Amino acid sequence: MKKKIAVIGVGGRTGTMFAFELGKVSNLLGIGKDVEKIKNKKLFVERKEESPKVFEERVISDSQWLLEDFLPEIVFLATKNPVASVVKFYYRKFKEKNLPPPTLVLSQNGIGCIEDALSSLKEVFSEDFSKIRVIRLSLFNPIDQKIENDKVYVNYSLPIRVSLAKASGPGDLKDLESLFKEARIEATFFPPPKVKDMEYSKLFFNLIGMASASHGFSIKEGFQNPGVFQEEIGALKEYIKVVLASGGEFLNIPHYPVKRLNFFIRIFPTKILLPFRGYFASLIAEGREGKPKQIDEIRYYNGTVVSLGKKVGIARPINQKIIKRVLNQW
Repeated sequence: MKKKIAVIGVGGRTGTMFAFELGKVSNLLGIGKDVEKIKNKKLFVERKEESPKVFEERVISDSQWLLEDFLPEIVFLATKNPVASVVKFYYRKFKEKNLPPPTLVLSQNGIGCIEDALSSLKEVFSEDFSKIRVIRLSLFNPIDQKIENDKVYVNYSLPIRVSLAKASGPGDLKDLESLFKEARIEATFFPPPKVKDMEYSKLFFNLIGMASASHGFSIKEGFQNPGVFQEEIGALKEYIKVVLASGGEFLNIPHYPVKRLNFFIRIFPTKILLPFRGYFASLIAEGREGKPKQIDEIRYYNGTVVSLGKKVGIARPINQKIIKRVLNQW
């Protein structure tokens, strides 16, 4: 029997992608903001080198949650940070109706959503919150979105690559392993003690290109500029120091050798790396497929470096400068 899965955030980039892909192998329900547009067949999925396809999975609005005929076993939360109020809104319904709360999968950027989600679940379920399985997911595919003639197109390439680790609760991840395998999603699984290191590793990947974007440059343009490239490397060097001082480490994920890359950045002075900036630019731009770097969540990227650095007493002036350039604060 197919698993009942709810994807919260359909209409957005990540939510639409997961709902479209998982809908092929599960009994899926999407929850979105602009439901009428989706029902009127104005949401399209455009996988690389394929013609756009209309998104046709079943979708409801927030106000319709929780339907009596659909009690999900797994909830994919694909909304942006922060997650605390969103988790409380959706999971409180299970408490009110005395229903078993489903597994929660968190796909947000940054490293704070686990704590926020667990705090919210504890507020709703008291000590029973520990019975809810919470899974952290990191997505590595670049996803873009465009609007043309009142139609929304979400585009990405295949294969989809993710990493996962259990953050809290009972059980293992064998059901997720089977689900992703059937959906042809390439998933790397880490043991629970590595969940924070998995987050650190994904954030390293997210930080690349933020300095360039803060100047209004693409990654390729920014890395070709010696001054911007030095800022990029400097921000990463600060982050590496902060993570190591926090007791964390970096992990290698298939196709994303974060551990190896941060080793070279940590060991070699920036002036030695300068002659290779064109190579770095091509390597990273190819992995991102030319899609622009999103800076709307900079608080959860460079802002995290600043916050962690403050806790462990490490200076992070370059990350502060990048944030100030974007938000005119910090």
